[in-house]
Amino acid sequence: MEVWWKDGLPFACTQCGKCCHARGDVAHVYVNYAERRALADYLQIDLATFNRRFTRQQEDGHRLLRFRDGHCVFLHGATCSVHEAKPVQCRTWPFWQELLETKTAYQQQVLDFCPGSQAREPVVDAAEIQRQMEETEEALRNP
Repeated sequence: MEVWWKDGLPFACTQCGKCCHARGDVAHVYVNYAERRALADYLQIDLATFNRRFTRQQEDGHRLLRFRDGHCVFLHGATCSVHEAKPVQCRTWPFWQELLETKTAYQQQVLDFCPGSQAREPVVDAAEIQRQMEETEEALRNP
């Protein structure tokens, strides 16, 4: 099946922090065990302390980063304070499966929202987009 983004998509993160803010009922970043461990190590705290301070657990066992005042707990101004250790979901946005299913979804959820998607270059090729989609899905499968 040929995807509509087969020629790649332009994207250059502007580090505006918009994707770190809640949008309606969308206010979550899933973090699996490996991501929580990496973040705890980065912050030089133990995993239990990290989980208690910075995450909440869903009934299905998945953990989410906390949001406070309408944004991710790690957003300070427009800057991610854990950028070097940020979760897969953050690193791979906007190349998520649900955002790329249709041009309309991409238009509404990415192009109409994110300044970085308005760039003309660099163009992220289809193979890299596919790799990032798969990385995201893998991270989400492993609580």
